[in-house]
Amino acid sequence: MKKLISIMLVMLLLFNFIFCNGTYAREASSSPTKAEEVMMDNAPQTNTAGADILENGETSLTQNSSEKVSTSALSYGASIVGVITGILARIINVIVLQIDILLAQLTYGKETVDGAERTVYWLTIERIVFNRVPLFNINYFDGDEDAIFDTKNSNAKTYNVGNLTVFADPNNNAIKVGIAKVFYISRTIALAIGLLVLIYIGIRMAISTVATEQARYKKMLISWVESVLIIFLMLYIMSFTIRFGEIITTALYNLEQQVISLVTDDSNTSSTENVTFEEKIRNQTINYTTNKSGLDLTFWSIVYWLLLLMEFKFFWTYIKRFLMIGFLIAVSPLITITYSIDKAGDGRAQAFSTWMKEFITNILIQPLHALIYIIFVLTANNIAEEAPIIAVVFFLAMGTVEKMVKVIFNMSALRGIHDVNPLKRGK
Repeated sequence: MKKLISIMLVMLLLFNFIFCNGTYAREASSSPTKAEEVMMDNAPQTNTAGADILENGETSLTQNSSEKVSTSALSYGASIVGVITGILARIINVIVLQIDILLAQLTYGKETVDGAERTVYWLTIERIVFNRVPLFNINYFDGDEDAIFDTKNSNAKTYNVGNLTVFADPNNNAIKVGIAKVFYISRTIALAIGLLVLIYIGIRMAISTVATEQARYKKMLISWVESVLIIFLMLYIMSFTIRFGEIITTALYNLEQQVISLVTDDSNTSSTENVTFEEKIRNQTINYTTNKSGLDLTFWSIVYWLLLLMEFKFFWTYIKRFLMIGFLIAVSPLITITYSIDKAGDGRAQAFSTWMKEFITNILIQPLHALIYIIFVLTANNIAEEAPIIAVVFFLAMGTVEKMVKVIFNMSALRGIHDVNPLKRGK
């Protein structure tokens, strides 16, 4: 898919450069420039031109009629290509714009900054990675059951990201309340299973006569006590991990604001506005796709499609992340109760270790994306106005940078924007 998009971009750029800019054939009646005179003086003459010079002392260089026909045919062909691609681009833009609006409806939110409230409509990668999309907030410990039934939204929950106060999403809050109920049910079941495991260990210790078996069940009893302690400490472990991820993300958001203040002109931006990198590209591309035609329309439409493609990939990644963390929280008591049984075999609790690794890495994927965004995207903030296609390339490169960071820091368990097919991870 990426190769196909790259080939289409190169072809459109070549068409645009060859057929839509400048004049490529000079009429015979037009006067040559100084550079053309030098080239004509140094150019080899044909046999006919040589004879003219010998007989008449002069010669005339005119454009061949076949060259005029060829140039006209190419220009006409380019016009046809521009019309066809422009029509196709307009048809596709109708569908793409509807997808963009749908994503905006799912992820829009309200924010308060410096006492001024604003509604942020369009989905951007910047909002996702800096925890400004209420739907993707993963703090499952701030859910409020009363807010679900509050039709007037008078008890709306909020959370802070730097100097921003973000209003919680009702759907996000409802899922959190549901996960909390499942967690308490799972913990009750886990404690009941733990009691059965304790009875089993006690019986086995009572009937065992061999010293090795008694030593084995004593280790199981110690592991059982550890698993019960982990069940009651699990809430604090998960809460601390989520809070730690939020602290890092908030620190990176504050750093982002400092970077924006350095690369933008604050005199033209009010304190309540935050015209980011992607918003500049979206505004520019939507404006051009409305006013342009032909190959220009096709080029700007492709820029818009690429931007929306990257935003959709991040949307899909973070909706899966939100649900995955909720699932890990819901089943955590059942995982910990198997601690004693799992550890009795080879002395290692593989199930609990796998759960812990998945939970931590799903939390840390957001700060990693935020850091990559600051380094490789925000630095191109000014490029967005002059060459948005180059700016979009930075988004396409984020997947490669993410892979490289994971390899360097041995974070292979992190699921990122390039992990489209989850079956590949098992190969």
